[in-house]
Amino acid sequence: MNIKNIDFQQLTCFVALIKHQNVSKAANALGLSQPTVSLALKKLREVFKDPLLIRSNGRMTPTSRALSLEVEIQEILNKVQALNNSEASFDPLTSEAKFSIMCPEFVEYFLAPRIAARLEVEAPNIKIEFKTSNPSEAFDMLDKGSLDFRLGWWPKPNLMLRTKILFRDELVCLSKKDWSKSHKLSISEFISTRHVRLEAPRNGVSTMVIDQAALKIGEKINIALEVQTIFSLAKVVSETGYLACTVKKIAQEIKSKFPVEIRPIPLNIPEVRIALYWHERTHRQASHAWMKNLIETEIQAIS
Repeated sequence: MNIKNIDFQQLTCFVALIKHQNVSKAANALGLSQPTVSLALKKLREVFKDPLLIRSNGRMTPTSRALSLEVEIQEILNKVQALNNSEASFDPLTSEAKFSIMCPEFVEYFLAPRIAARLEVEAPNIKIEFKTSNPSEAFDMLDKGSLDFRLGWWPKPNLMLRTKILFRDELVCLSKKDWSKSHKLSISEFISTRHVRLEAPRNGVSTMVIDQAALKIGEKINIALEVQTIFSLAKVVSETGYLACTVKKIAQEIKSKFPVEIRPIPLNIPEVRIALYWHERTHRQASHAWMKNLIETEIQAIS
């Protein structure tokens, strides 16, 4: 017997057939066609290697094997129904759900405290895990269920993913305060000056577009230092002649805390788009819908 060959509908048909002992009545009760129920019975007989129901005196009488299976199959169906009811009646105030979110560090910087504040009031037992941005592994993680949401950008997302663009920003350059009298960097100055970046995969798609823009004019950015956090990056820029590129929103935050200047990047750089991605499999789950709405609301509040 290979139970993997049985689906939920077939088990539901089994219970209805045992109850009604008639294919037509079982089909009507389930809202299915008679051929569908007959096909399910055929499949069940093959899997359990037993006739299960035998025609006798105008009805279908369950075999002893069928009667012994009825209790176990009904228990399986009850557990599945309980899971569905639990999800349908999701209450964040009492839920102990855990969600994982992958996003760039600058998004986490703004989003994490806002989510934490919401959880304190609305969902004290829900746990959130932020994961390092890694676009190359994100889809597999979403597909396997080890990741619930990704914030970032995929030019061509997998068809199994749902997508919603949440905000747009622009890339800018950071330099030490009073590093240069001229506010506008020349292309040659921007290319040749040493740059500090977040280590891969944290630097993500945003810095890739800068490299691509440089390659289009036959140049290569002078990446001299990679660091682990945005605060290390900010400190390096504020105390040296290094340049760094990041989105304008985090650049403004850095400028409020470090002696740095914000300058335009002298290359043709596209805007930064941050979208929310989640798997089709979780789209209709009440808990995921709640978490998705929370993320959307808080991102829109800071964008």
